[in-house]
Amino acid sequence: MRYKVLWPHLDGPDACQIRPDTDETTFHMAATVDNMVVGVVTLIVEINPRFEEKNQYRLRAMATDPEMRGYGVGAGLVAKAIEELKKLNVKLLWCDARLIATGFYEKQDFKIKGQVYQVPKIGPHKLMYKAL
Repeated sequence: MRYKVLWPHLDGPDACQIRPDTDETTFHMAATVDNMVVGVVTLIVEINPRFEEKNQYRLRAMATDPEMRGYGVGAGLVAKAIEELKKLNVKLLWCDARLIATGFYEKQDFKIKGQVYQVPKIGPHKLMYKAL
């Protein structure tokens, strides 16, 4: 899903792994329909110094199959992720949101912090967060 939706400019699915994928505190979630993965999200312990909260997680590599958009797949993944993070006493969830996805995150009650910035080879982003 990362390769198909997020990073098709890379050399294939194996190139889509990120260093924190195997960290003990990282967890991955997937939404499935008929045993097919239709959405994914990775949650990583990463402190962003722009926030005061000490117990933070970063939402990263979230993707929904384009054919499944609009059916609540992404919203369900975010809701389940927040449920799990609250069990860990996490106080803040943040992400680097693609500009085209900011409306989705705003519907999940994320707020914007700062201005638009560019991520090389991917495009414009905004820093977004949600207090838990």
